[in-house]
Amino acid sequence: MKHITLKEMLETMVDCIINRKEYPTFYYKRQNYYTGNDEFMEITEIDLMYGRFKTVDCDFSEFSWELEKSNIYMKEDKQC
Repeated sequence: MKHITLKEMLETMVDCIINRKEYPTFYYKRQNYYTGNDEFMEITEIDLMYGRFKTVDCDFSEFSWELEKSNIYMKEDKQC
């Protein structure tokens, strides 16, 4: 997994839209509350109007939080 910034994620998304490429899969890294282990949750929705994204399990993160400390990742071999 490659750690990326919010800006990199948004720039990648815009590039994919404009150039009609397939989106890479983005992930949100968080710590499991019960085990303390890191887990990577797939980001399934990015909402520019509300400034946040949602994960596969309906968790979310605000863009402002990610600007302070990014927890966004993507597979290194899956770029558009």
